[in-house]
Amino acid sequence: MRALKLLVHHQNKFELKKSAALLLVALFSLSAHATNELVLQMETSLSQSQNPFRYYDGQSDGAQIIHHQTDTVEGADIRVGVIIPVLSNDTKLMLTGSLGGRRYIHDDTLNHLQGGADADFQWVASKLLSGRINAGAGQHLFNYINGSLSQKDIEHDRIAGFDVNIKVTDSWWLMPKLFYTQLYYDLPINKLYDYKQDGRQLGLRYMSPTGSSVEGGMRFSTTNYTDRSQDQIEKIYDIPYVNSAIKPEYDTQFKETELYLDGEWQYSVKTTTSAHIGVIRRRYSTYSNLDTNLSNAIVRGTYRYTPQLRLDAQIFDQPFPIVDPTISYVVTKGVRFDALWLYSDKLQFNASAVMQNSSQVYIPGIVHLTGNASQVARMKRVGLGASYQIDRGFRLFADSYFERNRGDVATLNVSQSVIKIGVEYTYENLPGSAARMNLQRYQDYLSSSPAIAR
Repeated sequence: MRALKLLVHHQNKFELKKSAALLLVALFSLSAHATNELVLQMETSLSQSQNPFRYYDGQSDGAQIIHHQTDTVEGADIRVGVIIPVLSNDTKLMLTGSLGGRRYIHDDTLNHLQGGADADFQWVASKLLSGRINAGAGQHLFNYINGSLSQKDIEHDRIAGFDVNIKVTDSWWLMPKLFYTQLYYDLPINKLYDYKQDGRQLGLRYMSPTGSSVEGGMRFSTTNYTDRSQDQIEKIYDIPYVNSAIKPEYDTQFKETELYLDGEWQYSVKTTTSAHIGVIRRRYSTYSNLDTNLSNAIVRGTYRYTPQLRLDAQIFDQPFPIVDPTISYVVTKGVRFDALWLYSDKLQFNASAVMQNSSQVYIPGIVHLTGNASQVARMKRVGLGASYQIDRGFRLFADSYFERNRGDVATLNVSQSVIKIGVEYTYENLPGSAARMNLQRYQDYLSSSPAIAR
């Protein structure tokens, strides 16, 4: 764990522009040897974003109703990647990165840079021992919630991990891992939610000859909120957006233990199902009344109706953090459907639909003030997208989503939509390299989920 933290320590000096530039130089300084995989991807886009600050319906600035702003957003991105075999094709280093800019035509206060850089070293020592070391950093625009924040903020994240796969028998694998996550914001008002998390996990996996698998294990993690003051923990003070002085009972740390079961079932060449079922025990360091038990479950199914049509479904029940001074955490339950239709070799369409209920659990101070334990938001979201391969390497695409939220209180009634068109150019010295490097994770997902991105 100490080595893992040292690995992440060097990321804290991460500067997005410099990292992307260095990665680009490294990429093209490598010779295009047959065993090296090289990718350069460039994208330019134009979007129409309705209600980017996510003001709730009827929200007022004290004098008049705030109208939902519609802005035009110009985007440009460059993504690069390289895979370098080390000693053998099984042991390899993968370096990827992205740098993009967004320019808002009407409200230039939201102009920003976004992107990230990742290093992934996959190693094989023998038939019995293999593993992976990874580290990454990135930044993107803050995910606005309900109009409570109308200033630009940038969210920064750091990750690192060390996985080992130990083959016990032909069917059984022991899989220990270490992981580290850090997240922080630029605006002082959001520093309350800066955190660092480190943890470890131990799993035992069974692999069947048909490709199906099942894994059970335990995950342990410690999350520290790095910028919370003693006043915020102990004293009574005014909470933003609440017209009352209360004792919020924020904490500086919590620890989690999760018992989990993972499985993947290859029912047929057309049908695959997978699941993660976990029970989380969360315990706080200062306020034991915040202690809770949570479920963490997601079940996925994929059906390839024809070689051209793929259908995906997800059912989930998962906890999430939220940047809201009145909310401790959110429990989200819902379903998601995705479809991908390859109309021809050049033209494809995709669509998605999400329906979910989110229970936003209040901090104790709000519970004491109102007598309510939580508020519930109901969200419906539809996404539509298409792409056309103009020529080798050139792709024209359109993407969109339309979202509507309704809840127990007025601040949860939020609507938003984004429509985007763009052109993407991809150079790869070996076919399929961009997909193998998973460069799509740097893209903005609107209509599709990462599971079925092209």
